[in-house]
Amino acid sequence: MNHPIVKNSITFDLPVDDVSEWTRIGRHNKRTKNLIIIGGYITIVISLAWSLFFLFVGFNFLLFTCIISIFTAAVQIALAKRNSVIVAAVLMTHLLFLTVTFACFADISGDGIPQSAQMNLLPIAAAAFLIFEKNNLYLRALFPAFGVLLFLFFELGLAPQPWPNLLIPIEIRTVSFWFNTLSGVLAASTVISIMRYTRKHERTLEAELRSAVSRGEFRLFYQPQVNEQGRIYGVEALLRWHHPTKSNVSPAEFIPLAEETGLIMPIGDWALRTACAQIVQWSKSPKTSELHIAVNISATQFQQPDFVQQVKHIISKSGASPAKLELELTESALMGDLEEVTGKMLALKEIGIRWSLDDFGTGYSSLSFLKHLPLDQLKIDQSFVRDMLNDERSSAILDTIIHLGQTLKLDTIAEGVEHENQLLILQEAGCAHFQGYLFSRPVPIEVLDDLIASSFPNSGKYPLTNAGLPQERIPISLEFSRATA
Repeated sequence: MNHPIVKNSITFDLPVDDVSEWTRIGRHNKRTKNLIIIGGYITIVISLAWSLFFLFVGFNFLLFTCIISIFTAAVQIALAKRNSVIVAAVLMTHLLFLTVTFACFADISGDGIPQSAQMNLLPIAAAAFLIFEKNNLYLRALFPAFGVLLFLFFELGLAPQPWPNLLIPIEIRTVSFWFNTLSGVLAASTVISIMRYTRKHERTLEAELRSAVSRGEFRLFYQPQVNEQGRIYGVEALLRWHHPTKSNVSPAEFIPLAEETGLIMPIGDWALRTACAQIVQWSKSPKTSELHIAVNISATQFQQPDFVQQVKHIISKSGASPAKLELELTESALMGDLEEVTGKMLALKEIGIRWSLDDFGTGYSSLSFLKHLPLDQLKIDQSFVRDMLNDERSSAILDTIIHLGQTLKLDTIAEGVEHENQLLILQEAGCAHFQGYLFSRPVPIEVLDDLIASSFPNSGKYPLTNAGLPQERIPISLEFSRATA
């Protein structure tokens, strides 16, 4: 996702970085964002104070450097608030180095007053080292090292004498010595404090997630899947964390942290056991005995050596019919030894489990996977469905996926269906299965049971015609949308 910045009728698209607290890169970027914003405001205050002082004494050269610092800080704050974190960080570190270096060349020791402007170089170098730890060699190593060397260059008095008209007067150097020392210590303290706070926050999140596993704070929500006749033929099980203070946390937020910490294994096993138990419960009623449940399998789970044995054990112990279970994989889970991946899928397909490729069309794997893997279904990513009405490329990709599925004799299901126009176009393209807010949001099991019950008599069929869903179906969808918003 990009935010356009318009200037002089030219549009620049700047990257928007992940600042989620639940991913490692997101936490790093959020830490960087806070550092940039706090550092920017500190820079503005300090530079503004110096600007007034230099204006009063008529020292225009350093007044100019302070004005540059104020402008730079304002821009970096604006970029950081747009979540263009890396762009803001590059701008901040390089221009601050430049302005501080100008100040250093005008500040020399003499009359018993040591040079002090270089004190501001160390916190900038430290911040650059911490901010760019994930970036290229220049940003993460060479640039911070250059800042340290520059500090030593001025600290050891190796800098040449400045031009006489650039030399800071003695009365200013007396004030600047104490001010630069304090600002250097303050900047370094800010960097260290933000780093320590973030590390503590990371440990808190991990502790909360571990407690959630032990206290059973996870729940499964279910989103109905319907066929072209409008019949609810199955559901997708979606994990939710019922956080004590944050209510229901989406798996998109906490799953990356679970992957990092290894907690995805007990969480994933619990989700699979719960889904199988629900299949057993539904098998006791003729109204629900034919329903299947689709469960997402993380790459970490799938890549475990004993994955097949673990799934077979859960199914055997629960008594669930494997034919009612569908496992969804993303393309990232299929990376690795193709023979090993195929072997695991075939071993579970032999007992009746179906396989679905989730978010199809958004990854980078080769289409040859479709030729070798024992898939049963392609799940069209909701981004294509969402943009199909106003983006010809998305519509063309969607048509291609549906045709590809038909050619390979694979079912296709479109997720993210929210409007009747989308449904009609998907039907015309040949898609036979749908999932999205048009039918129902993800709901807890008690709400889902009511929804299924309301679909009888008539075996839960809501005939879909060229006019879309009938009027009596619409209030049900709206009712559940309000109840779960």
